[in-house]
Amino acid sequence: MTGRFSVSVDRDSVAMGDDAVSHAFELRAPAGITIAALLGRAAPEIRASGWSWVVVVDGRVAAVWSVDHGVQLLIPDRNLTAETIPRTIHFRYFVQIDPEWLHRRLAEGAPADRSALELEYRPIAQSAAEAENRRREREIADRLLTPECMRALVAVGAEIDLHNDRLLRFDLHGERWWASRADTMLSIRHGDGGEGASIRPAAFAEAWLVAATSAASRSAAGEVRFPPYAPFPAPELRPMGEWPPGVRRWTTQGEPVAQLAGQDAVDAFQLAYGRTIAEIVALMGPVAG
Repeated sequence: MTGRFSVSVDRDSVAMGDDAVSHAFELRAPAGITIAALLGRAAPEIRASGWSWVVVVDGRVAAVWSVDHGVQLLIPDRNLTAETIPRTIHFRYFVQIDPEWLHRRLAEGAPADRSALELEYRPIAQSAAEAENRRREREIADRLLTPECMRALVAVGAEIDLHNDRLLRFDLHGERWWASRADTMLSIRHGDGGEGASIRPAAFAEAWLVAATSAASRSAAGEVRFPPYAPFPAPELRPMGEWPPGVRRWTTQGEPVAQLAGQDAVDAFQLAYGRTIAEIVALMGPVAG
């Protein structure tokens, strides 16, 4: 066989808006090329480490592709002839499932069911993430939150489980809290109801966290969540859509930037605005008991 041939190539979209323009194209390749080399040429333009793609050739699962490991075939490699030229190649996005693990499971005969494989892989991913977080805590001196903020959290009863340069995790009166960096925002959430906040700048996010945890501790001690106080004029909070369903959300316009989920988050915002951590601690007072 001589000359060149064309194959129709397409891929899944990976995010909202990614499908605004079609990803389909015709790939020209020389006769005699191997299937591995052809799939390498057809690979998605998205070069994100850790992302996995299952390659379907003429309706058959043929390989796993990733920027980390390239083409990992699930079928024998061969030079393409006039009889074996594929008509279509489709790359199915399999999220952040480890490409080597995914290839092994498919080679063992697991169906290419993304939901099922994602569920199977989840505890492995969680274990790896936990090991990395503990490593960072041991080996990196930087911490996500300032010592002043941490002292205030411990003072209201926070039991620190993990604190590294990108994540804080603690328990407060039987409820789990998390704080993490998300681009320029500090994202804070607690419990399993989706309530919390995402705030910039970090100094105000820390003040909000101290206000919110102090209120939770006061409530746990049987006190009113907030003592009487005079609020400072704060930025207008505009309602957003509910998410998760049943959780009301609000956002600010301009600085500080805040997205608040739940009325408790709004109450903490209004108390924390214009106050330092020290002022919030003095205002909220010691927790009884």
